[in-house]
Amino acid sequence: MDVFWDNGYANTTLDDLMAGTKVGRQSLYDTFGDKRSLYLQALNEYRTSTQAAMRALFASELTIQECFRTMLFGICEETRAQHERGCLLLSANLERNTQDKDVAAIVRRNQSEVGAIFENAFRDAQRSGQLAREKDPAALASFMLAALQGMRQAARAVSDRTSPFP
Repeated sequence: MDVFWDNGYANTTLDDLMAGTKVGRQSLYDTFGDKRSLYLQALNEYRTSTQAAMRALFASELTIQECFRTMLFGICEETRAQHERGCLLLSANLERNTQDKDVAAIVRRNQSEVGAIFENAFRDAQRSGQLAREKDPAALASFMLAALQGMRQAARAVSDRTSPFP
């Protein structure tokens, strides 16, 4: 996963993957299949791990506001190297050929699942009285998803705490 995250799919070589996995060529093929299969597995692993972290955050004792503040300020507090690395799934989506249905499906699935995580968190916040009943959890979830992804992409382009614009 880290090799693809650092290099992108197109720039990752078999030698990079062998070095990153510490597995020889034949073992790499026997274990993971080809480069493409390994890439799709890496994207799914990233999706699973980032969603698990979000679920854990929302399951904590923090309020809904504190959870989203943690995510938003977490991006702000990352290093320049972390900003340049960005989000593996956002990078995969931007790098992919528009005809690549496999990567598109993983990205769409992630969007849907993260949106559902956020929407459920907003619904829980309504039930606990942290969020007014008249607020629309689905709309708030869509907004926060777009805001977080926008911040992540903007930070990758310009990691400068003194000015948001180059």
